[in-house]
Amino acid sequence: MKFYLVSVLLLTFYSQVYSQKTSSEWLDTLKRKIILSEKYDDEKLTRIYELYHGYTGKNKTDLYEFYLKLYDEYSFFNFDSAFMSASKLHELSYELNDPVRTSFAKMKLSFVLLSSGMFKEVLDSLSRVKLEYLNVAQKAEYYILMARCYYDIADYSNDNVFSPRYNIEAGRYIDSSLNLLPVNSFGYSYYSGLKEIRLGNDDKAAVHFKKIIDNPSLSPHEIALVTSTYADIFTRKDNPDTIIKLLCKAAIADIETSTKENSAIFNLATLLYKLGDIENASLFIQKASVDAQLYGARQRMVKLNSVMPLIDAEKLSIVESNKKKIVIYAVIITFSFLILIFLAFIIIKQVKKLKAQQQVISKKNKSLQDLLSEKENLLEEKEWLRKEIHHRVKNNLHTVLSLLESQSVFLKDEALAAIQDCQHRVHSMALLHQKLYQSENLSAINMSVYLPELINYLSESFNIKERIRFHLQIEPLELEVSLAVPLGLILNEAITNAIKYAFKRPDNNDITISMSSLSNKNVSLTVSDNGIGLPEDFDVETTSSLGIKLMKGLTEDIGGSFTIEGKAGCKITILFSIDNSLLHKSKML
Repeated sequence: MKFYLVSVLLLTFYSQVYSQKTSSEWLDTLKRKIILSEKYDDEKLTRIYELYHGYTGKNKTDLYEFYLKLYDEYSFFNFDSAFMSASKLHELSYELNDPVRTSFAKMKLSFVLLSSGMFKEVLDSLSRVKLEYLNVAQKAEYYILMARCYYDIADYSNDNVFSPRYNIEAGRYIDSSLNLLPVNSFGYSYYSGLKEIRLGNDDKAAVHFKKIIDNPSLSPHEIALVTSTYADIFTRKDNPDTIIKLLCKAAIADIETSTKENSAIFNLATLLYKLGDIENASLFIQKASVDAQLYGARQRMVKLNSVMPLIDAEKLSIVESNKKKIVIYAVIITFSFLILIFLAFIIIKQVKKLKAQQQVISKKNKSLQDLLSEKENLLEEKEWLRKEIHHRVKNNLHTVLSLLESQSVFLKDEALAAIQDCQHRVHSMALLHQKLYQSENLSAINMSVYLPELINYLSESFNIKERIRFHLQIEPLELEVSLAVPLGLILNEAITNAIKYAFKRPDNNDITISMSSLSNKNVSLTVSDNGIGLPEDFDVETTSSLGIKLMKGLTEDIGGSFTIEGKAGCKITILFSIDNSLLHKSKML
């Protein structure tokens, strides 16, 4: 009870301190900073330019230190450049045969991947870090990266089954980092508070944040980090005024340091939209979009794309409402004027009055035609934007493929195979988005077109030629993207496993793929082969195969059932149920 009272007093005190400057004043300050954001970005680019042209290194150790400085400049500014710098660090550490630098470089690379939402790649990268080569501070940083990754995965999953498990796992890594961080340090207080927030202990979290939030020695990045996280507590306490002030302070710190890997201004725009402040919400969401695109934050762009249309639609609604009011006022004034003319000149102005009324009708018809034309333009723009989104997603996925391809040059054996497996998975999604933006129907994809192209890609990638024959029995079904993406990944894993492990003989090898609609809104996807089958002791629940786990997990994500049989060859069956509105026969029938 005593701890609770102390926490409430701290929250009350902090709210009073921030009330000295109103939320409107904070918003005005932020808008002025947005105007100056190009100036801060130019200063950042000038530092990078001077770093490049001031390099006078003579050996690989000097070059390693140069790329480390370059990474520090790019880490919160641009994903591609930060990734390149981290990759160079990793490459040079191997050339220097320095395991300490190698482990440190892997952590830097993992941070960049995490900032872009590439969770699996982060876990793969961190799993190769050798902790024995790290000092105490670096080990704490490693545990914090692992915790952040699992927290982000929990937020991405956002369910009642897996998210709690990910939060628990993240909490364990937070505990490991706290055992290494100095008790009086910023990191110790911040991550202690973050852990309590994730556990729902807002009062305990407030005590930790209050220790550091007013510390004048905090860096701008630390200010942005602690204030944006602290705002979460006031969100659950329904205190929007304090949230606005905290998020403004975080966003200002991000702008002053040209930090593009941020979330404060996006969260602020979302809050203002809910509060009905559409003008400021629109301004801030545009800024958040520019930052996300400049950095290359793929996961954040997905969130932005779900919010921006809502804000734009609300803004358009307000504009339309104001237009209607103006028209109404104009009509009222016009009719009032006409009535006065009618009273003053009942007979003399009768003809003029009729002409004036005709003009009013013509204007209304013109306005109606303009509105209809504007509506058609907006619908065309909407369709164009949806196609552009799929096009950009496809291009981004091809960029990822290119990065994986360039990385694979430096890898061998299992690491190379893992990269190639990732390439196949990314290609299955890129192909889907390519089909979408090339199609007239942007919400569903014809599986009888998509799946054969995916299978043909895998056949060419593994160079199987005539050694394996594919037999396709795929009905022309059209499924929404939310189902087509996981089904494409499942098929990718099933065929890849069959090509790699099913066949020992040089010919007479067959893989059969079928997809058909069943009764009761069910759909069946089957992949079978005439290979060697599964080991007698195989258990789908205990297997360590990443491919099997991925297929089983993706099946669960779409609410389906996953079965695998391996007595005479191997047969994988996916059954899932969908609404009639999501399933319909192609017009080709």
